[in-house]
Amino acid sequence: MGARIAWLLNLGGEAELEDPRREASAAVRGRRQELHSRLGTLVWPGDVVVEDDPAKGSAGGATGRAWLPTPRAIAALERAGAKVAPAPPYEVLRAVNDRRFSLALGPTLPGQRCVTTIDEVVAAVSGPSPAGNWLLRRPHGFAGRGRRRVRADEVLGAARGWVEASLRSFGALVAEPWVDREADFGLHGYLTAKGALVLGDPTRQEMATDGAWVGSAPVRPGDLGGEERALLENAVRGAAESLRAAGYFGPFGVDAFRWRDEHGRLQFNPRCEINARYSMGWALGMGEQRPDRAEDEGG
Repeated sequence: MGARIAWLLNLGGEAELEDPRREASAAVRGRRQELHSRLGTLVWPGDVVVEDDPAKGSAGGATGRAWLPTPRAIAALERAGAKVAPAPPYEVLRAVNDRRFSLALGPTLPGQRCVTTIDEVVAAVSGPSPAGNWLLRRPHGFAGRGRRRVRADEVLGAARGWVEASLRSFGALVAEPWVDREADFGLHGYLTAKGALVLGDPTRQEMATDGAWVGSAPVRPGDLGGEERALLENAVRGAAESLRAAGYFGPFGVDAFRWRDEHGRLQFNPRCEINARYSMGWALGMGEQRPDRAEDEGG
């Protein structure tokens, strides 16, 4: 059956990456139980799920793993009596989950850029966009949070307060054209502590209009074109190389999507986001490969 794991499923732990003093909102914490039931085979029979504020010794000496191994999550696992698996330092987690980390590998949409002042935001969203709108995204975010769809005339109007507050609090935004997405995909992987890459299989993702994950399923024949699959795999291998160089190891995933441009032509964005943590479709994408558990067993 393999090593018994004590899981701290701190969905929403990205809030702690924005500010180590922050916690996930009550709304996010309230959804965790429902989302835990949709994680597929991530948690195995015999594993333990540890609460944010666990009872002392509730992990029973199991190996401790967190959805996102922030300092708060690691402390909770230790309080529960888990033998916490090695994890990257907080500053590494913070850097590689920053949207600017992905952008530094190269823009994947026309006009996509990092902006740090209100004038740069105005200049960015004044460019052409297939749908006439732009998407502004804060450096850290999850489940559709930390982003705003705007028109050029709204930056100095209705959206100005949000833009200025975001720049003041986070120092930057990522601006990109809003595009009509035809289909969403993901490809997951795992970087061992020694730097070896284990790749899963692509998944098709169902997303809400606000960018939140709804569900994942295995890619069916014809879902993903041969060239698209190659682009996605190359993007994941490139992301893995950069994650390794930054000092990250553990689970990760790359989100991608097919979109239609202003001429009606289909385009493919092979890297819209890098998630350097577990994610909702990770266990499905990895299938029978569980390199995380193999490491816990000393393999």
